[in-house]
Amino acid sequence: MIIPWRRGTAAAHFLDDALSALTAADWTAAEPPVACAYWPVDLANPYQALIYSGFPRHNLVPIRLREFGRFDSLLDALPEDLPRVLHVHWLYEVTAGSGSQGDALARVTRFEGEIRRLRGRGVRLLWTVHNVLPHETVYPEVEKRLRRFMLENSDLVHVMHDSHLELLESTFGVAPKAAAVVSHPSYVGAYPDHVDAAAARAHLGVPRTARVLVTFGQIRPYKGHTAFFDAFDRAVRLEPRLRWLVAGKVRDEPGGREFMRRAAEHPAVLFYPGFVPEADVQFYLRAADAAVFPYRSSLNSGAVALTAGFDLPVYASTGTSLSDLMPPEAVVRFDLDDPEKTARLLAEPPAEVSAAARDAVRTHSRGIAPAVVSDQLATELRRSL
Repeated sequence: MIIPWRRGTAAAHFLDDALSALTAADWTAAEPPVACAYWPVDLANPYQALIYSGFPRHNLVPIRLREFGRFDSLLDALPEDLPRVLHVHWLYEVTAGSGSQGDALARVTRFEGEIRRLRGRGVRLLWTVHNVLPHETVYPEVEKRLRRFMLENSDLVHVMHDSHLELLESTFGVAPKAAAVVSHPSYVGAYPDHVDAAAARAHLGVPRTARVLVTFGQIRPYKGHTAFFDAFDRAVRLEPRLRWLVAGKVRDEPGGREFMRRAAEHPAVLFYPGFVPEADVQFYLRAADAAVFPYRSSLNSGAVALTAGFDLPVYASTGTSLSDLMPPEAVVRFDLDDPEKTARLLAEPPAEVSAAARDAVRTHSRGIAPAVVSDQLATELRRSL
């Protein structure tokens, strides 16, 4: 039997795949199995595969819920005495496609009603807070209402840094009934990693003596790429060996086309404007000396987790939240609104981006490896049941 990696994507096989996952549960264990349906499902990001990797050891069975509206059919098919959990991740699908604030509010109201009804069927609710509000929020008051509802109604709220609890309460005026602080996992071992720096630079055509910075992920306004470009351009005049590797899809959003033009024309920028195949990620990250995160604002970043898995220290703007993904001795902070000072930081590398800093990142990232973090979250979920 061939079991493809993306099994369960077809709607027709949803129940077959969900129920077959339960065959791996231990029905004789002291702790009974628990069905853990999670939504929405993101197959383009390894986060969910990593965060659930340790759940089976706790007799927790992850089940992909590709369509929220099909959860009832799953509940009807499960054994009556089997505990069930709905793990909600990003909330963008609730209001996606709204044509007006009234439309967005109606969608949120329907979602709230569905959650209340599911809880009435005995479903426990776990919510992982990936961001405070969606990037480029269109209807902020509606989005705030939705998050207040989730804070008030979740049996367990998962945040990735203890400071996030205070931030949530100050933003939404609500504290969760119960919370678990479990770090975002590093992506150690999540991607192929068999090339060294010399091979990576040869593959990309980067001079061996260059000082290389890398930015990985989609090009979007909130990520501050355009403002950082101004500082980088100044830095290259001070240190001609600098190179900036930029790999990521450009979204059709303000500033995207202009960034592409500047990147294509700049002699010190190597730009890959698209989705990077998994096997090629290592070339960009192993070729670099440090990563750059010039975000205007962020809460948790998969890109930081990715670079941590490749032992890269970081230059991070004051708006970039690193949570627990980086040790302090491997972080250089800069102000996007002060390009001259940022340029000097880039041109004269401080100790935070030295070989010793890379060693610190390597040690730290192993401490938040996927197996470690998944085990921690599973333990917290078991404790809340």
